[in-house]
Amino acid sequence: MSSIHIYIIVEGQTEQTFVRDVLAPQIAHKKIYLYPALIGKPGHKGGDIRFERARSDIEKFLKQRGDAYISTMFDYYRINGNWPGRANVHQQMQKGTMLTAVQKAKILETATLNEIVHAFPNRDADKRFIPYIQMHEFEALLFSDPVILATTIGIDQLQIIGLLHGYGNPEEINDDPVKAPSKRLTALKDGYRKVAMGKILAESIGIQKIRMQCPHFNCWLTQLENLTVIN
Repeated sequence: MSSIHIYIIVEGQTEQTFVRDVLAPQIAHKKIYLYPALIGKPGHKGGDIRFERARSDIEKFLKQRGDAYISTMFDYYRINGNWPGRANVHQQMQKGTMLTAVQKAKILETATLNEIVHAFPNRDADKRFIPYIQMHEFEALLFSDPVILATTIGIDQLQIIGLLHGYGNPEEINDDPVKAPSKRLTALKDGYRKVAMGKILAESIGIQKIRMQCPHFNCWLTQLENLTVIN
């Protein structure tokens, strides 16, 4: 069996560490190899993710290896308002349409794919590019196991359980500047360290538990697992 190689463009060190140290080892036994790459130039910090920057990196990887796939891992909470599909989501919500996290993500991912396919018609982007928008933020994944989350960061697990009760699943914890997942963790635990704790928590919870609790994340991994070798 030949191997499958996937470059994943990520927004920051937290996502880079997660993909490299937690996610990649989980699927390497299937001969699927993940290579996280920070968006933009070296030294770039996360936040304010603009499509122009992502598009440039996507183009680079599409040209670099014709036998590799390209994906993304950008927080919905942090992508710029001009991102493909973002205005559509905003307009629907302004009209009172209730969109689930999965529905919002699909609108953005479909629009993103269409833009990349149109921009690079000779790079097989329709087959090689798998956009993924993390709903609504990476830290949402860490709410997949309230007991492990509470125990690891040292808070009452009832606080986590009560919060989740209002949303249904971790991916629904929203993009409100005050109520985003990372803001919730910071409010619950002063001194929460994003990069270090993100890795520890994700490893402790485990990818399978995260997949069970986060349907959109699971759908993305299923897509990656079902890719075939590019000849």
